[in-house]
Amino acid sequence: MKRQRRKWQNWEQVYHLILWIQCICWMRSQILEIYFMEIEYKRELTKSYMCVKTDQDFLPFEKEILTRSSISGIVPVNTTFADAATVCWYDITGMQAFDHALEMEMMDSQMLTQFLVSLCGTLERLESFLLDPRHLWFSRESIFKNNRDGSFWFCYCPEGKENITEGFQKLMEYLLTKIDHKDQRAVKMAYHIYDQVIKEGYSLIAIRESLTYDRVDIEPVPDRTLENSRVELEQTSDQTEKEKNVHKADKADGKAKVIFQKAIEHFFPDLAKIKEYRQELAKKKEKKNEIQPIVFEPEEEEVRMGRPTVLLADQKKTIQGILRYEGNNQLSDLKIDTFPYVIGSAADCPGYVDCATISRHHAKITKVENVYFIEDMNSANGTKAGGTLLDYKMKVSLQANEILEFADEKFRFI
Repeated sequence: MKRQRRKWQNWEQVYHLILWIQCICWMRSQILEIYFMEIEYKRELTKSYMCVKTDQDFLPFEKEILTRSSISGIVPVNTTFADAATVCWYDITGMQAFDHALEMEMMDSQMLTQFLVSLCGTLERLESFLLDPRHLWFSRESIFKNNRDGSFWFCYCPEGKENITEGFQKLMEYLLTKIDHKDQRAVKMAYHIYDQVIKEGYSLIAIRESLTYDRVDIEPVPDRTLENSRVELEQTSDQTEKEKNVHKADKADGKAKVIFQKAIEHFFPDLAKIKEYRQELAKKKEKKNEIQPIVFEPEEEEVRMGRPTVLLADQKKTIQGILRYEGNNQLSDLKIDTFPYVIGSAADCPGYVDCATISRHHAKITKVENVYFIEDMNSANGTKAGGTLLDYKMKVSLQANEILEFADEKFRFI
């Protein structure tokens, strides 16, 4: 009995030890995940980087492939060592984070298709380079949209963060909230893909099949022979001749009726007067037969003057700030009347600036309570506030009469 008890105690100790190991592994994964999410953005001259710290490093062959070969769809990355940790420098010059891009526009069918095409192509290229697709980081902050061609680029991490299907499922759940519901094709595609994602055994093949969803094949029109075309031409010519003859007959009948009426009015003028007299009598009878409604006139009351109703749509937007131009070119001032107030060379920007050196969506101004903030949107030529070059997604409070520089154009905040 004592031996059996000792055996049971030993098994219990082993069981508890296994539980402790599992708990420690889970805590380590959670700590690494939180640690991995620490993102810092830096700008050097005309380059913009996203810096991520991790305690893992790329394998030697991975580092050689990523540094020497430029893989389309993978954000270029280099590594450095600092504070006993690996720092991954992702070159995001000329790109915008996915969440930042979706703040400017909703996802339509064209953007969704472009995203899926970029994802499928990137996964195929990773397989050709013998790189593990599980190392892709499926986060809205780590997926970037190229401002030039609209393609999407993904970050390759030193350590596999999560299962690719689970990461893609979380991403699709986020994208469903950003779909443009006016675009029916985008809605159908997004929900169809999400239905495929939540199924077991979901793979890359399902993504490819989702790209061809709701495409309509148009059958080509068969070529007509010369004989059929001649017959049709003869039939159409016969029909046109018949229609012309009918039209001529109708015109002749109409002219004959007009001539006959004029002849009657000329030779029998009394008949026309009799017709007019009968029409007047008929109108008088109709008026007599009409029942006149009884109208109750209300007593006069004192009219109280109240606040007049005003249409809100007719009210002009109040100007809450001005960016006065102080550059060398002939550019106009910018009036801040909405938030977020995006400055850029794109036509849809509230702060439109017609300048080649300014990016399409260069920077934006936001307001929290009574404090104004400016934030760079990863512009190509940078944004300066008070002479300080701003990093991507770096918010700085604005002061009165502060000089703002968008590329080489100067404005004063008033």
